[in-house]
Order: sequence, then C-alpha cells, then structure tokens
Amino acid sequence: MAFRELHAPRRRRLRGRRPARVEPDAAAPGPVAMTRATVIAAEPFADAAAAAEWLRGCEAGGDRVAAEIEEALELVNVAVSAHRIAAQDPYVRDLVTSDAQHVRLGYGTGDEVVEGRWQDALVIPPERARRGPRRRMLSPHEEMAGMLSGRRPGGQPSEELLLRARLDLDHGRVVEAALIVRAVVEALAAEGHAAEGPAAERLAQAALAGELSEEQLQELADLVLTLERMVRRRRYAEGS
Repeated sequence: MAFRELHAPRRRRLRGRRPARVEPDAAAPGPVAMTRATVIAAEPFADAAAAAEWLRGCEAGGDRVAAEIEEALELVNVAVSAHRIAAQDPYVRDLVTSDAQHVRLGYGTGDEVVEGRWQDALVIPPERARRGPRRRMLSPHEEMAGMLSGRRPGGQPSEELLLRARLDLDHGRVVEAALIVRAVVEALAAEGHAAEGPAAERLAQAALAGELSEEQLQELADLVLTLERMVRRRRYAEGS
C-alpha cells in the first residue's frame, strides 16, 4: 500500500502568525490537500495477458468490481486505524466509498503502481445510492432538519454508540464492537428501553477472554441488527 499527498499548498501560504484579510470577490474555495491511496495486490499477475484478462473482467462492473473496491477499502482502513491510534487522534475516521473523488482499478509494474501510474486502468463511476426496503421513516435530510428545528427528537447516546458498534463490526474490530454493544444496551436501559442485556454482557466477556467463535460472531452481528431495528422503530414512534 502506498500513500501520496497531492495538490497540497505550502503551509506558509495558508498559515501565519496573524489573520490575513480576504478580498471581497474571492469567492472561490481555497486549495485542499488530497491523498492518493494505492492498494497493491500481494500476489502479482502471472504475466501481462493475465492482468489484461482480469481488467476486462472488471469492465462489466457488478459484484466483481464491488468486491475489489471493498477489499481495497478494508486495507486502507487498516492503515487509517493504525494512524488514528498512533496519532492518538479520535477525529481520524474510517473511509467509505463515497469519500473517494476517483476510484481506479488497473495494473502496472511495481514502480508504476507505487507512483500512482499504470499500464492500463478503469475509472469506476460513483456508486448509485442504494435504496433499501420501503421505509416509514423520513429521509436523512428531512430527519436532520426536524432534529435541528426541534420538531423531531434529538439524538440519544444509544444511537451514537450503536453507529460506532456498526462501524467496528463492519471493519473487523470485534472486541471493540462487543464492548460498545454492551454499552448500547446499558444506554437503552437508562433511556427506558429494555434490550438484550444478558446476551450483550456474555458476548463482551467472551470477546475480552479470547477470539469469538463463528457462532458468537454471528450472534453479535444479529444483535447489532436487532438493536438497529429497535432504535429505528423507537425514533419513528417518538417522532410520530
């Protein structure tokens, strides 16, 4: 994996000891630094023909391309997690597909891909927003507007914690997910809503003691899904 900062303005142009005035007609946004993350497969292609065949298989899009991007993003987030811990910066967050300005799949020599170049590559169009099953809740924009205006209930601690549990679970941080799920159940109880307390406590203790079994991992995933449904139903009921 290789990271390279792009289009980064010099710090002395953006920082100084004193605030600087801005021209009245300077409406254009200032320069923004971007980072290019290149995920390089551990196993090289047998030859150029094999690489070209792989890329042709990606042209149709579909599940194959989605799997390639998901796997690459998981590896990038491993590095992001390491940076978050090393820097002791809780504001460094995991990335999702929509964060990327451009997504490319391609191949090249080792020196080429490290430098962000390639012999042949595809630009992957942005994913269309996926619509789940029919919902009775408001759209995210409507829900947020209602919360900010006071027409809808504000966020609860259990909701914030549950989002973090989902994030950790999706990125393989099982111990963290199990511990936060236990905190979600405790928060729900404090908010007046009973949840799966014994199961959450048992899974948290098991995660601390050692690696969870496949059955326990599935139970944890099912519990997170159950809690998400419960919180969504509660938000709709309280806002009706």
